[in-house]
Amino acid sequence: MSLSEKLKQLRDSRNWSQQYLADKMKLDRSTISRYETGKSIPPYEIVIQFAEAYQVEKDYLVVELNNLLSIKEKAAYILKENPLDKDLEAILQLVQQEPDLKSILMDINIMESNRRAYFLEKTKAEMKVLKKYKWL
Repeated sequence: MSLSEKLKQLRDSRNWSQQYLADKMKLDRSTISRYETGKSIPPYEIVIQFAEAYQVEKDYLVVELNNLLSIKEKAAYILKENPLDKDLEAILQLVQQEPDLKSILMDINIMESNRRAYFLEKTKAEMKVLKKYKWL
């Protein structure tokens, strides 16, 4: 089942209107419609929001998003944010090579801002120690 079909099925199974879901997710109703018809591909962040709204495992939807985008399209899709940022290309390659890292990053993405800040500060401190002892 495609991502668009899953999104529509999940909404229909809850008897929610597109407008209700759009209000809940703080999106336009037309955006929900485009995602459900497959006319637009939602970014990862929105797919995670859908999973939270529907209270389903994020992988249930993210897998379909990954299947939807080929490797080349994934790179172009992510790099649309800033095509001059070559670090994004390296990050994309790393995430593709390390599925556990991708999962961790997706979990960080949905954290509350204070928890995310704590996690990032802790990670920065650990990296600083590694650099100090030249383990990087």
